[in-house]
Order: sequence, then structure tokens, then C-alpha cells
Amino acid sequence: MELSSKWLILELLLFSHGVADFVLQSNKMIENKVTRRRTTYISHFFIVWGLSVLFLYPFISWQAVGVLLGLAFTHLVIDWIGYHLTPPHKIDSNPLGFVLDQLSHLIFILLAWQWLCHFSHLSSSGFYSEIMTPARIEKLTSVMVVGNVYLYVVFGGAIFIGKAMRSLPQEVRKYEITGMGRYIGILERTIILTFILYQAVTGIAFVLMAKSLTRYQELNNKSFAEYYLIGTLWSTALALIGGLFFYLCK
Repeated sequence: MELSSKWLILELLLFSHGVADFVLQSNKMIENKVTRRRTTYISHFFIVWGLSVLFLYPFISWQAVGVLLGLAFTHLVIDWIGYHLTPPHKIDSNPLGFVLDQLSHLIFILLAWQWLCHFSHLSSSGFYSEIMTPARIEKLTSVMVVGNVYLYVVFGGAIFIGKAMRSLPQEVRKYEITGMGRYIGILERTIILTFILYQAVTGIAFVLMAKSLTRYQELNNKSFAEYYLIGTLWSTALALIGGLFFYLCK
């Protein structure tokens, strides 16, 4: 398999994982996992496996289907272990646990990727052989890199920041912003990341200034100001890390 195809497979694996874990896994599913409902684990297993098959369809051979099935099973086991080792009252306030969970998934994604590079192939005839030329594969890989940066920074970042903010002391955490605050954070990271990717970093200052103006009066409260500052710094830091990762991958 050509090197460009190998990198595309990795990007597609990461994208399918991100969609399954950050976008399609609802709060209700997480609550059901905490209460150890088997049906939720099983449904998430099929979501993970189904998305990986869907995104990797042009590369699939029967051996590859087995590899993806094994990857989905390890995803289920990692989730099961994580939710059983973490006390239920700390699930929503354990950012380190979230990071370790994602790193564990990443290890098995990389292992599966190595196996898939041996068993997978682009169809040598028909529709995919006509459209998936080396140049188009390279272009699609670049698009997927950008897509993954946005997916992990914007949506994965929302989960991480939520857990990090809920781990703060009670006197600061009582100002937790719910509802629209989550969507504001998503938009904030999307805009900041876009500015970074287009090398228009001066625009970040305008985003942060506009956000601060909406909370101007509340910032007189020291505890709220601390909560607000921590959340903004986390959001900006993740966008900067995502932008740095993008330029390292170019």
C-alpha cells in the first residue's frame, strides 16, 4: 500500500473515533454507562464499529472488517474499565481520566492501523480505482487532517474543558455556565482555530474582547472572573495546540 493511503487510513480511523466518542455519544449514554447498562455499551460498540466500516469502506477487505471489529471491542473494554474504576460522582469532573481514556483508545487505533495497512487495499477496478488517484488520496488526507483538528479541538475540547471546570473548588465552580455557554465555547474554539490555520492570529484578540464585553459586569466578581479566565485560557490553549499540531503535520 502506498504511503499516502496509509496516512489516509489513520486519519479516517481517528475521525470515526472522534465522531463516535465526541459527537454521537450523548450525556444520556454516559449516564447509562455509569449505571452499567449493558445495552448502552453494546449500542456504542456498534456505533464505533459501524462508523469505522463506513469511513473505511473503499479500503475494506474481509480481514480488515475483523480488525475493525476487534478495535471496536477494545473500545468497549476500555470504556468499561474506565467507568468501573472511576467513582460515579467523579465521572463528570475527572479531566485526567478523560485524557488517559483517549490515550488508551489512541494506542489501539495505532495498532489497528498497522494491521489495516497489511490487510486493506483500494479496489483495483471499478468506481474507487477511478476516483482515488494518488493525488486525490493526498488531497483527501490533507482535508481529513484539518477535519480531525477541528473535531478534537472543538468537540473533544468541549468534553475536556467541561470536566476540568467541574473539578475546580466549589467556590469557583458554582459559577458553572451551562446551556448556551457550551455552544459559545464551541464557537470560540472554532473561530480561534480558524484564525490560527489562516495565520490571522491578531483576530484572536477581537474574539476574546467580544466575549469579555458580554460578561463585563460579572467580571467584577472575583470568583466568577477566575472561573471565566480559566475556561477562556483552556479554550484558547486547546485551539493553539490544535493549530500547532496542524502545522507539524503539514
